Amino acid sequence: MKIRSFLAMMIVAALAPVILFSTVPLSRLIQAERDAAVLSMKLAARATSIAVDSQWHQAIGLIRGLSSSHKLESGQLAQFGMKARTMAGNEGAYIELYDDTGQLLVDTAIASDTHLPDTRARQRARIEHMLSSSAYAISDLLPGKLPDTYVVEVNYPVFLENGVRYVLGYGFDADDLMRALPAPDAEGNHFAVYDRNGRLLASNGKHAAVGSLAPPPVLVAIRLRENGLVKTPDGRYAMLTASTVSGWWVAMSSPRATIDGTARRTVLYSVSGLLIALLLAGAAALLFSARVSKAIARTGDAARAMVGGPTRLPQYSGIAEVDRLDQNVYLGAHLLASASAERERLLSEAQQAREIAEGQNRSKDEFLAMLGHELRNPMAPISTAAHLLRMPNISPEQMRQAGEIISRQVDHMNHLVNDLLDVSRVTRGLITLEKKPVSLRAILAAAVEQTMGSMHKGGHQFDTVCGEEEYWVRGDATRLIQVLTNLLVNAAKYSPPQSAIRVTLARDGERISIEVSDNGNGIEPELLPRIFELFSQGRRTPDRTTGGLGLGLALVRKLVELHGGSVMAYSEGVGKGSRFTIELPAADMRAADMSAMPMAQGASVA
Repeated sequence: MKIRSFLAMMIVAALAPVILFSTVPLSRLIQAERDAAVLSMKLAARATSIAVDSQWHQAIGLIRGLSSSHKLESGQLAQFGMKARTMAGNEGAYIELYDDTGQLLVDTAIASDTHLPDTRARQRARIEHMLSSSAYAISDLLPGKLPDTYVVEVNYPVFLENGVRYVLGYGFDADDLMRALPAPDAEGNHFAVYDRNGRLLASNGKHAAVGSLAPPPVLVAIRLRENGLVKTPDGRYAMLTASTVSGWWVAMSSPRATIDGTARRTVLYSVSGLLIALLLAGAAALLFSARVSKAIARTGDAARAMVGGPTRLPQYSGIAEVDRLDQNVYLGAHLLASASAERERLLSEAQQAREIAEGQNRSKDEFLAMLGHELRNPMAPISTAAHLLRMPNISPEQMRQAGEIISRQVDHMNHLVNDLLDVSRVTRGLITLEKKPVSLRAILAAAVEQTMGSMHKGGHQFDTVCGEEEYWVRGDATRLIQVLTNLLVNAAKYSPPQSAIRVTLARDGERISIEVSDNGNGIEPELLPRIFELFSQGRRTPDRTTGGLGLGLALVRKLVELHGGSVMAYSEGVGKGSRFTIELPAADMRAADMSAMPMAQGASVA
């Protein structure tokens, strides 16, 4: 089967289920479109209802403000009437004041010098109801005080501290409600406001008479107090929503085509899109099959030509998979050559890794051998001293000497074991530093005190250069003393007698450096790069007088790094001395309490 036929079958197989099962999603889409249109009408009606309520809030605010007038509280009704006329504002609006018997006291709709009629018989029941409810009340549509006009009112009960009770009323022309309605739009949407009896208060539609009853379906919904969508006889939908302030109803009216037409357009667009997709898929299948056929033929030619090596560069066909195949064929020969080179490189790396492993194994063997010697050497004096202690008639002087020998050799063995344990804890991250502000002058003094015996034994000339500045760091005093002690002991140990050993303290910005230098044996060039590694040791003398376990400098580096610092070693070669430089972060703690440092009292460095 050709690619073209296969692609056609794939298109049919792919689109058939789409067409078959698109019915349910399409129907849901149509319903969703209709629901969206209905929701839009509902939100618009609700927004208009809020705008109408906003007008009432303004009117209620005006009445509340007027009810707190001191003229009303003092009984100055004439002055109160003048203020009410000012606040009534535009023509058609009026303010009335009734006492608790229903008698009209103020009416801004008539002249101030006009005698007010007796309204008690007609208004008593309404006024008593208002005063008993203690809440404002908004009226339905009422005849205006002028011919052929309609008004709406809000009545507000007033209770004064002296026990006098009034009812304030504010009425305005129903046409003022038009300010809350949106302007008519091009889609034929209209808005109308109805009172609780279904009479029209305001509308932005044509031929809308104020006071007329709502269309029968709308009137039924109002009387049943049902919000929602209603069909009207004139081929429109009306969305009803009730006001929470006035109890009135706002209706948004739209042509039915606005809602149902959206669904019909959705069906039309979906069917049209499906047909266009079929046509485009067929055209794309024809074009794609032609390009794939040409690309496969060209790649086959390239594969057959690879017997004698690549004869051309890969050619672009526009189809990623075919282009990738062509590139893979072209790169095949090069990969064979590079595989051989890679194999040689891996063999070389394996050889280097083996040499490194062998070197590390040799270092481990040398370390174990040296450790055996270091642990065996104290055993002979200890054994001799123990044999001496078992002899009869031993003198007290001989017993004391034997005890000193055992104590000295045990201390030596303890030192070896402690170094081993320290290196083990530091390597595994088990060591804990008690950091606090410490003075490097005091640290150096304590380290010098501990190594002064080694200095005197070799007759070395020891010197310090510190200047006048205090050098403060944040660290563990015991571990810093251990670091400097190891470096000073090494300097004394690996220097010939009468050598010069110097310690220099200096500060460079936020770093403090400690330099220990000597003019002793120096460091072999091949040992210098790995001088701080575990078990690294220099060439040994036949008598092993300068031997070690290769732990001290490794411990120095780990402890310095735990303090956030670094340590470096320098030497120009064998017999030319060495220099070790430690750098630590400075801490500006000149007022720190030195009494908390675990070191000798009164220690100092000149």
